[in-house]
Amino acid sequence: MNRVALSSWTGLPHTRIYPALEVALYAENPFAQPEATLLARGNGRSYGDVCLPSDTAVLTSRLQRIHSFDTERGIITAEAGISLAALLRITIPRGWTLPVLPGTGAVTVGGAIANDIHGKSHHWAGTFGRWVRQLELLRSDGRIRCSPSDNAELLAATIGGLGLTGIITWAELQLIPCSSAWMETRAMHFSTLEEFYDHTRTLEATAEYVVAWCDLSRPGRISGILSAASFCNDGQCSVPPTANERRFPPLPVSVFSRPTVRIANMLYRWLSSRGPSREHYTTVFFPLDRLPWNRLFGPRGFYQLQAVLPKECARDGVTTICERLWHAKLPVPLCVLKQFSAIESPGLLSFPMAGTSIALDVPNTNGARDTLRAIIADVVAAGGRIYPAKDVLMTPAEFQRMYPQREVLERWRDQRCCSQFWERVTCGIQ
Repeated sequence: MNRVALSSWTGLPHTRIYPALEVALYAENPFAQPEATLLARGNGRSYGDVCLPSDTAVLTSRLQRIHSFDTERGIITAEAGISLAALLRITIPRGWTLPVLPGTGAVTVGGAIANDIHGKSHHWAGTFGRWVRQLELLRSDGRIRCSPSDNAELLAATIGGLGLTGIITWAELQLIPCSSAWMETRAMHFSTLEEFYDHTRTLEATAEYVVAWCDLSRPGRISGILSAASFCNDGQCSVPPTANERRFPPLPVSVFSRPTVRIANMLYRWLSSRGPSREHYTTVFFPLDRLPWNRLFGPRGFYQLQAVLPKECARDGVTTICERLWHAKLPVPLCVLKQFSAIESPGLLSFPMAGTSIALDVPNTNGARDTLRAIIADVVAAGGRIYPAKDVLMTPAEFQRMYPQREVLERWRDQRCCSQFWERVTCGIQ
């Protein structure tokens, strides 16, 4: 059995060596390995420990094939190890795109389903799992096909199920039409949370994709830029050739401090002051893929925390989170705000709920952990949720309160599948 060094994308928890198996669709069943506890792993872009096995990693990088593509109806069947960026390079030239896309194209199809990802289109598209027509699971008791009409409860447990119900081998996805690889974009500045909410309502009425960058470098002031985008109708569907991903070692120290973050935010505001523009979809959806973002935080890594606050207390909740960050004097090089609609997510442990989402990147500096733990406690008390895919700090009690359906997922969990996250939030194992 091979051995691989694995960590989350943030570098937290720190890298460990794991036994590893590869899986191909018709290869030997990895569950044939006696007594091994398994977890499927794609590109490892989760920010927390949901992508770290408790024992053995099953690498899905060989699951890259497209089984079928109905270009009349926009239905594609792809293996779980293919990335969303690679999938778009196939679908967009033929006039189709994925309805839900995260902030990186490196997420695999299997990872998108297992974490029921969301994106800038939540106001009309909901989560990724809503567009899954069917999938196949490889479990310790065999292969099972799941759809809304067959094994529907297992499908619901698998969507947002954090890879615990088995190994997703392929999925059939519903796409939506698009007639260009280019997008019309525009930006609106906001100086208060009230303006953020007002501008969001305005933009969501006409734009397909809406998200806000938030500047927290000036204590007491929540301001930023709302970005909106929609696909053009010019028929120019060319996509860039596949680029080899460059590997960067971590920098010896983090480039992010309070002064450098403030300068970077001033520069970003200036660059975003232009009017409406035309940008390629790769720039709109995957801006950080052009940077070795996780390496900029140095060898200590960083935390990302994403919370959603219920609609009725979102303003106060977001303000409280920001006040804690200001009080702790933490640099926040990236803060993203967006509104989640009331569209119901299909998975048992799906993260979105109607309200306001705030996502934070925070360097692993002294005091960061305690401040983020306090923020999590605030979110729990407000009836909100923390995104499991971006968590390394939740306690079992907090997880139980935010996700009472965890007991149902445990019943559907393949007992040969487990992650460090699941051990931590169910048994308290660190």
